[in-house]
Amino acid sequence: MLRDHPCHVLENRPCGHHLWVLTVRSTHPPFDCQPGQFVMVDLPTRQFFFRRPFSVLATHDPGTFDIYYKVVGKGTAMMAELQPGDEVKILGPLGVGFAPPKNPAQALLVGGGIGIAPLYFLAKTLQQTDTPSPHCFYGVRSSHEVGLSKELEAVTSENRLHYATDDGSYGFSGNVCQLLEAKKEALREVSEAYLCGPTVMMDATYQWLNAFNPNIQVYASLEEHMPCGTGACTGCVIPRTDRFLPTKCCLEGPVFDAQTILWPSMRPQAKDPEASSSCCP
Repeated sequence: MLRDHPCHVLENRPCGHHLWVLTVRSTHPPFDCQPGQFVMVDLPTRQFFFRRPFSVLATHDPGTFDIYYKVVGKGTAMMAELQPGDEVKILGPLGVGFAPPKNPAQALLVGGGIGIAPLYFLAKTLQQTDTPSPHCFYGVRSSHEVGLSKELEAVTSENRLHYATDDGSYGFSGNVCQLLEAKKEALREVSEAYLCGPTVMMDATYQWLNAFNPNIQVYASLEEHMPCGTGACTGCVIPRTDRFLPTKCCLEGPVFDAQTILWPSMRPQAKDPEASSSCCP
């Protein structure tokens, strides 16, 4: 249920290069959240006009949950300074989460960077169903950014968890699409795929999956700028293939059927106005 939760910080621990896990407890539980939903964090300062959106990493008792984040600016740097006992307001849960796979053993999770958060949440939820774990492919820049390896290993079978690093310092050397290509024989039975990460990564992954097997149902959790998180602004609109007008990601997403997204690689490239000018030969 949507609610502005006053929360107490229980723990704020580093787990990699500029990577942190913030654990908070709502003073007004419950906090009922589905994998793929997100929250808007209101930092205890007047320096910022807008809240910060974050995927929920996991829930524990009815009022306790985790947020996985990376320090990239002033706001997240301030989050890294939060201490146990500090208070913070968090709006949520928001948006549309993942539809659980019909058969977890035939599901594929593909995450990039901090986009692994909702996929870990989904894998952790599926673990409670006593079925084989989904395949999980996780791509980051280097070994310093593999922040949730222990957590992922706890919810995924060893032979179904694969890492890729751009610099080859951990796991497979290359990007996540190259890793999928190298492991494609193990993915013949996949029927559903779940993506989250940088847009360029999800775009390339969706195109690869569609070429590999167009019958795979692909869901993507988009990482868009969300000033409000509630549909009041238009800061997170995305173009669609199934409708003329764009969609507010915070209301109808962040999880979408990947087939309905007009991915950057599918959009007409803007022409150079000088090249098309009538005065040019």
